[in-house]
Amino acid sequence: MFIVRWNGSPPQDKREWIEVLRDALASELGSYRILFQPGPAGWRFRLEWRPDDQLRDDGLIANSPDSVAFNIYQGLIDAGKPLEPGWTP
Repeated sequence: MFIVRWNGSPPQDKREWIEVLRDALASELGSYRILFQPGPAGWRFRLEWRPDDQLRDDGLIANSPDSVAFNIYQGLIDAGKPLEPGWTP
């Protein structure tokens, strides 16, 4: 599960951004909150993760929140979304 919020007006192609997030988060465990904030020359985002208390299987392997943030970042870059140049999550 994930929640998305833009600080300020969202971009016109908001649905495309959400599709990238769906792809990046489809197989991830826990819930995520993504807050997009405008920077001087593009968007930045902050990712918050909450573990899913119902999943207690030691055999599961999951990405770290840092890896998930990178996957989101790379997905948005690949989709041509205007992220702040030089910024990384």
